[in-house]
Amino acid sequence: MDQKQQPDILIYMSDQHGADYCSWGNVQVDTPVLADMAAHGTRFSQAYSPCPLCVPARMSMMSAQLPQDTGVYNNKFTLSNLTPCFTHSLVEAGYETVLIGRMHFIGRDQRHGFTKRLAGDVTPVSWKKPFGKIAKERGKTVRAFSPEGSTELVGAGDSIVTDYDRYVLETALDYLSEEHEKPQFILVGAFGPHSPYITSPEMYRKYLRPESAPSFFREEELPAYLREVPALNARVRPASLSEEDALACRAAYLGLIETMDGQIGELRSAFHSFSEKRGHGAVFGYVSDHGDMAGERRMYGKTCFFDKSAKIPMLFEGTGISEGKTIDSPVSLLDLGPTVCELGGTVFSTKDARSLAPQLCGQDGDSERVVVSQVMETLPELGACAGTMLRWKNYKYVVYHRAEDRALLFDMNSDPLEEHNLIFELPELAAWFSEKAAAQADFSAMEQQFRQSQHTAKLLEIYEGAAGFDDTERWKDNPPSSRAENLEIVAVDRLQAGGR
Repeated sequence: MDQKQQPDILIYMSDQHGADYCSWGNVQVDTPVLADMAAHGTRFSQAYSPCPLCVPARMSMMSAQLPQDTGVYNNKFTLSNLTPCFTHSLVEAGYETVLIGRMHFIGRDQRHGFTKRLAGDVTPVSWKKPFGKIAKERGKTVRAFSPEGSTELVGAGDSIVTDYDRYVLETALDYLSEEHEKPQFILVGAFGPHSPYITSPEMYRKYLRPESAPSFFREEELPAYLREVPALNARVRPASLSEEDALACRAAYLGLIETMDGQIGELRSAFHSFSEKRGHGAVFGYVSDHGDMAGERRMYGKTCFFDKSAKIPMLFEGTGISEGKTIDSPVSLLDLGPTVCELGGTVFSTKDARSLAPQLCGQDGDSERVVVSQVMETLPELGACAGTMLRWKNYKYVVYHRAEDRALLFDMNSDPLEEHNLIFELPELAAWFSEKAAAQADFSAMEQQFRQSQHTAKLLEIYEGAAGFDDTERWKDNPPSSRAENLEIVAVDRLQAGGR
């Protein structure tokens, strides 16, 4: 493909935005920009993360490989610099590949096929984490970045998440205001709507609604199967977390999503102006790495296969892309690289990923495809525990190692909240899924691979501690006002003596 015919491509990638939290989703939140993108482009309504956790999901996206092939199962490991990424194929095809903001790379290779990086990452970029520095920079918010601590500090005021995303957005806007010779692939990596659950006072008040309590939050509402699967039972929060707390977390999370939607709108407008000036074709896309349970089933954060955690928004609009089309067959974040490469006139293929370019250009989805997601839990009584999800047609199957007799099967059409486990009601279908899961993944091998990766990570951390580590590409500039010491609205604060 001639470079003049290659479209400029910009992907906005958020962190922890579940697909159900959109204007069209099961939880009402205003996302007018994303809704307008869907009206003018193509939306994949059943897109899933290959792993509902930040680093594994992103490394799988970059390489178009499942965690069992990348060896990355948690946030303490990363992709080998010898692994081909879709960005390498784009460079070969003549693209400038530009990372602006977040991707959660670890170690010396902060590129993995990107030829430029124009804004640092909000999370550590080294094997040895500079926790002392981070604690000083983030103040009280440090613990609230984690799923475990996210419910301990909630409210409204200045937000590190919003400050970082504004920095990334302004960097991207500056880049789009400049002239560039090559066709451009730009990935803008934001941190919102990831916790801490702190949004603006206006957004917090808007979404603090008694009727918006998360599904199955009350103890008596919890589906019985949760207590039967150790990997799920371990994620259920204790009764000390009140419904009032849950409403506050939900309000802040939804406020972060609407704020992000507005920032996407600013970038989208600038990218349209950029492409019109250049006279090239242009494709604008939006994805997230995974979702957030945000209180459903008394769970927070990610790392499980319920739709709030594993299902992601995925939308594209632009040159040659069908308008107002929704693809309802399952797809994966793994597909992003092959799709972008085909749109750019090149090829990047792996055994588990597929290019969605034909569907973007009018073809129907593949109704027979089985989409896979994988996860690794660490449980006190079991140690490393691998799990997998298979999504086929309207059915979702979930199984964990050493709990194969407690697998889950849901009909996502009739039961979108995944309340009723059909594993014993549909024995033939359950057996078919069980056979597929066993052929697709070797849980024991995955767990051994995980243990080896953690040993390697520890060795690299020790080495960096002795030899010195490069921390230059980590963002360190959050203002003191975003340390949550003087929030305008304090809904939950368990990080001070005396509690709330």
